[in-house]
Order: sequence, then C-alpha cells, then structure tokens
Amino acid sequence: MARGTFTTSFGLQRDQDIPDTRDMITKNIGMLLLAIYLIVVGLVTLTGLGTGIISGVLALLAGIFILIGR
Repeated sequence: MARGTFTTSFGLQRDQDIPDTRDMITKNIGMLLLAIYLIVVGLVTLTGLGTGIISGVLALLAGIFILIGR
C-alpha cells in the first residue's frame, strides 16, 4: 500500500488528504451550536437575567469569535 493512503471499511483505498465529510459536518454543526449557545448566554446575562457580567461578556465574545472563525 502506498504511503498516505488507507483502506476504508469497504476495502477501497482512499488518499489521506481527502477529509472525511461526515466528521467535518458534525464538527461544524457542533461549533455552530456552541457559538449560538454562547451568544444567547452572553445576551441573557447582559440583560440582567443571568448572574455575572464578566462571564456574560466572555460568552458573548467567544460565541462571536467562533462564528467568524478565529
């Protein structure tokens, strides 16, 4: 077997440089949901319904930075 290839569960060879789209979609959905959650928690905290203004600001900033991809 050539270097940089591996065998899939069906016995087919695939180049390692090709990403597994199932893992990418799951990771992207997870990061999107995390970003949305953090933004909502940040906004709720800053409106006075939550506790701790510092954690609200941090959650809001983290959610925004995750969404823009930094």
